Amino acid sequence: MKTIQYLMLIVAILMSTNNYSQDRKKIIKDRVKTHKIAFISNQLNLTTKEAELFWPIYNAHEKLISQYRKDEINAMKVVMKNLERPFLSEKNLDNLKETEAKKIYNLVTDIRNKTHQEKQSFLSKLSSILSYKKILKLQVAEREFKKELFKKLRQNRRKS
Repeated sequence: MKTIQYLMLIVAILMSTNNYSQDRKKIIKDRVKTHKIAFISNQLNLTTKEAELFWPIYNAHEKLISQYRKDEINAMKVVMKNLERPFLSEKNLDNLKETEAKKIYNLVTDIRNKTHQEKQSFLSKLSSILSYKKILKLQVAEREFKKELFKKLRQNRRKS
């Protein structure tokens, strides 16, 4: 009887730890997104009207680009998930059949073309809302935000 109670206690702890881990990832993701919004807002110095028009377009663009990244990763996972070739490397690619390689290549190329078209569409939409100077500032701000984020990640890894 006690063994069942201990087993249930261990299962409950493991489940709560897993839920906490998932919640923590979401919290971190939300904090990064909030920081990015503040960083970009500060860099662009948007007016209220510009912000009202800009953020829905920007958020939809980011969501679509994120989905395209996930699709590209999933296309490459076909190569990585094979037990004989668990990692994508030159050796694993040598073992890949030409038909499989062509299929993955075409899929990834299609996704990258969609990504490019989305970026062009996004910039076109922005040009009707923001000045070209602010669009260039946005591109610089996104790059600077990434640099800052990677810098913080490196610092956190050194602390750990």
